[in-house]
Amino acid sequence: MNKFFTKAVLTIATVLLCSFLTLSAQTLAPNTAGVNLFCADADLTLPAAPAGSDWIVKYSATATTTPSTGVILTGGNKIANAELKTGYYYLSSKSQTAGSCESEMQEIPVYVLKPLAPTITPANFCVESPLAQVGNVTNPEDPTKAALVYQWYTVSGGTETIIAGANTKDYTPTAPTVGSITYRLKVGYEINGSKYCPQTTDQTITVTAKPTKPTITIGTAQGTAGAVTF
Repeated sequence: MNKFFTKAVLTIATVLLCSFLTLSAQTLAPNTAGVNLFCADADLTLPAAPAGSDWIVKYSATATTTPSTGVILTGGNKIANAELKTGYYYLSSKSQTAGSCESEMQEIPVYVLKPLAPTITPANFCVESPLAQVGNVTNPEDPTKAALVYQWYTVSGGTETIIAGANTKDYTPTAPTVGSITYRLKVGYEINGSKYCPQTTDQTITVTAKPTKPTITIGTAQGTAGAVTF
């Protein structure tokens, strides 16, 4: 009985330990609960450290209680975007007084979203037969974790005007006017109902007029098909 009980306890402990290690080693995702999202060009700026104290920041790619990679702060409270990466940052403070103790650490999970680089494949067309303007985005995040959202605009004189209902990857103009038209595509991420990191791209296309109706005069028919006298 004791052997059975001991074996059962060890089995449960092993399962729990494996589950904990698996959980701890999980890779952060954009939709992970409690994660702090950053665009690729953003800094992580901390508030000023308590008076007479300094921040101490360490980093780990996975959750841990013993982070070992020190982080150098710019200006005493900032991680520049060039240094910021997905993972776990651990923040503590320490008084500048000699012999002071370091505070307990605060865990800050961070996910840096991939930069968006939208483009438009343009298509010139006759005003009577509009063609689709095709939007493209290279290497975005996994769409099951960070969906892409789109919005099309027209741009004239530096002013953009939203095109109602034009919120899909491609856009086929309706009732276009003849001439040059600049279209703008704005793309961002949608995560847990909020939108992040929008980027835009512009493309100018040419809409040509429908040719005028030809007017020609047909002369008197000749040959056997023409008028004859019997």
